[in-house]
Amino acid sequence: MKHEPSAREIENRQILEELRSVHLEVKGIYGYRRMGMNLRRRFDRHINHKRVYRLMEAGGLRCVIRRRKKKYVYSTPQQTAENLLNREFRADRPND
Repeated sequence: MKHEPSAREIENRQILEELRSVHLEVKGIYGYRRMGMNLRRRFDRHINHKRVYRLMEAGGLRCVIRRRKKKYVYSTPQQTAENLLNREFRADRPND
């Protein structure tokens, strides 16, 4: 009950508050790496990536994982084969 927070704990609280503000600014997109880069710029000193990761986990901050869009290039077919087997490609009714 008489415990006074250490300098490290006070600093961690400041960093966590800054993490929360950055998290809101960027709408949760940044992960711990980019968050660490941002904090280094703001505090103008080195902050270890493991510390940032640990504080983000303790604060319940998670980044949004964005999916990559599929790259598909539409192209014209190079060649079309003849209908040698005389197959019929039209159906009278759907398959049952």
